[in-house]
Amino acid sequence: MCNSTMTTQYVVEDFLDYLEKSKSKNTYKSYKRGIALFCEYFGKSANKVLQLRRQDWKSDDLHQKRRFAREIEKFHRWMINKGYTINSARANTIGILQLFRYFEMPLTTLSDEIKRTTVTTKDFVPRVEQYRHMFKVADDLRARLIISMGKDLGWRIGDFSKIRKDQLPDLEQEPPVLFELITEKEDVIAKSFLSHETVDLLREYLPTVENNPNPYLFPSNREGYFDPESINRVLRELAAKANVKIPNSKRLRFHAFRKRFLSECANLHIDVNTAKILVGKSVSKDMLTYLSEVEHRESFIRVQQRLRLRETPMRKRRENATELEKRLELLETKLSIMGNLAPELMKKVDALVEKTTAYRMTKTQWKIRDMTFNEKLDILAKEELRKQQEEYARIIAENNNNNHN
Repeated sequence: MCNSTMTTQYVVEDFLDYLEKSKSKNTYKSYKRGIALFCEYFGKSANKVLQLRRQDWKSDDLHQKRRFAREIEKFHRWMINKGYTINSARANTIGILQLFRYFEMPLTTLSDEIKRTTVTTKDFVPRVEQYRHMFKVADDLRARLIISMGKDLGWRIGDFSKIRKDQLPDLEQEPPVLFELITEKEDVIAKSFLSHETVDLLREYLPTVENNPNPYLFPSNREGYFDPESINRVLRELAAKANVKIPNSKRLRFHAFRKRFLSECANLHIDVNTAKILVGKSVSKDMLTYLSEVEHRESFIRVQQRLRLRETPMRKRRENATELEKRLELLETKLSIMGNLAPELMKKVDALVEKTTAYRMTKTQWKIRDMTFNEKLDILAKEELRKQQEEYARIIAENNNNNHN
């Protein structure tokens, strides 16, 4: 940060102190970096900039009042000429603008060029085989563990990077091992699991950090944790080393693990509420009570059969067509008996069917009284599947334009 000998109450340290106490670490770093860049461009200390802005603010000269609006436009062009993207240039102007706003000297007339952004920050989500290639080329244990834990947990990077060694579950349990954590952003409990692959890596990795007084699982070279930007850089370097081609309009970051995990849940038709609980997204309290740990574990195992990093085929007995037909026939018989024994249940099912999109679109062809109990349940199941896929599409698309995950 730029130094200053200014002694007035308008000092940048007050603003930075406010940010550090009231905003996220990423916001603090982003604004501080933007102010430092403006100092570099303008050739003055941050506090000198504040002093000049105060003079302009009190001036009756309209041209002088607008001086920093012009300077910020020049600052924006200066960054573009230095190779910054439009989005980065825009983000770096926000720090100085918020500094002026904090001291009640806002700039109100800015050009559209400064406000402009481009949609170039859509996430690149590697395929499973691409993650496997990245894992194989990782030279150090920490990088392999980041990939393995990342694909297991599907957490936000803010929660992942701050994992402490004393928060880890008992690794002597039979995997998958339940790993619960209160998430930072949504303040909900994530009921996640660690796969056999990750547990093995942790057992190998922990002795390398157990004597380090730093409490974090991924310690930095100082007292803190391995920060999000560094983790994202590790992933990008591994992708380059593994010859994973990332389109120019996209970016690879840790958040892709979350999207890959949720995408696999959607492909497997896992209940969307179970998927949310596994990655630490909020669900209704009723769902937390309704869904059991056994269901969470079974769902995780299904996902990890697809996401495993070592391509060891799972041995599983295949049922032949005759066995499947017998099971299906038995299930249909049970459902018919259930419908005949419970008239009240039939009435409820009829009412639910009438509300579904599928029935409303085709009700001229169907009559509920002519449908079997199984046919009615088929309609309800398809309707529920449609709703689940819509919710999956929504949560997978979340956070596409956040730069810090």
